Amino acid sequence: MERAARMKGLRLAAAALGVVLAARCGGDGPVTPTPGPPGITCPADISINGVTGGSQDVSFPAPTVTGGAQPVSVACTRESPSTFTLGATTVTCVASDHLGRQAACSFGVTLSAAVLSVTRFLAFGDSFTEGENGRLTAFGTPFLDVPNSYPTKLAALFAAEFPDQGIVVVNRGQSGEAVEDGLTRLPGELAAVRPDALLLLDGYNNLLDDCPFGEAIGSTCRATVDYVVSKLRDMIRTARGAGVRYVFVSTLTPPGPVVGPEPRAISLDAVAQVNDRIRPMVPAEGAVLVDPYPLFLGHEAEYVDEDGLHLRPAGYQVLAETFFSAIKQAIPASFGR
Repeated sequence: MERAARMKGLRLAAAALGVVLAARCGGDGPVTPTPGPPGITCPADISINGVTGGSQDVSFPAPTVTGGAQPVSVACTRESPSTFTLGATTVTCVASDHLGRQAACSFGVTLSAAVLSVTRFLAFGDSFTEGENGRLTAFGTPFLDVPNSYPTKLAALFAAEFPDQGIVVVNRGQSGEAVEDGLTRLPGELAAVRPDALLLLDGYNNLLDDCPFGEAIGSTCRATVDYVVSKLRDMIRTARGAGVRYVFVSTLTPPGPVVGPEPRAISLDAVAQVNDRIRPMVPAEGAVLVDPYPLFLGHEAEYVDEDGLHLRPAGYQVLAETFFSAIKQAIPASFGR
């Protein structure tokens, strides 16, 4: 009987131990399986054509992640959005789960440049093209500020938006030249430079002599307005006859306040009349109109230098930007590298 009591006690102890172990080990309930490794799927390749400036910001969706022991983190070699340069770039993304397992994917981002079909420009005209700023040197001669001339500023715009394409802007401005003398000089410059496009701004010197600021427009000034417009038309035809593909003709800029010792302002009415004649004539001749005139109105003191005629650097910048805008609208761009 004593033996039976001991056996019963052992059975009870074993049962109690089983209860404890079951409580600690989850009992007889289901065992949660370890999740499979993570999987990751990247977005599709991205191609962007017509990029200007050498780079562009690109946004892309986050990769899709499946499986893995939570939490699962994702890291890519580029964040969205990021700036990408021209050419092909590979973006790699890696998913890492709580157990240290990883999966990776990648996708490509390809940027192709906008390539301008014209690379050689001839800027032709008088002192406005050459780069006079209306001031005098210590020797009393007109000051040429070539770094701030509109052809120089235009070349900088090309370099920034269409880099490494070999675009050239040749400055053939001639200070003090009358429009008829420019017409005589033009064929030789076209033959020497062989441009794809001509940029034309001319006629100030003729108006300076015959249409002074503050005087009523008389018969002489009216005749000069007609003369300037006719010579500009002849220049367009000369360029066309020489095989120039594109001709861009600018309106004249308005006079500004005279604050220097050498006043050279032209009659505003005369400038306006020339421009009114230029606007319909230029497209009728198959050329492209460039119209900075309205952009200067209300900004004469800011854009026109102290002689009331020539431009300050800010004015030449506006002139360059106006040419640049007209060029981009008129000349097609293709997709390059």
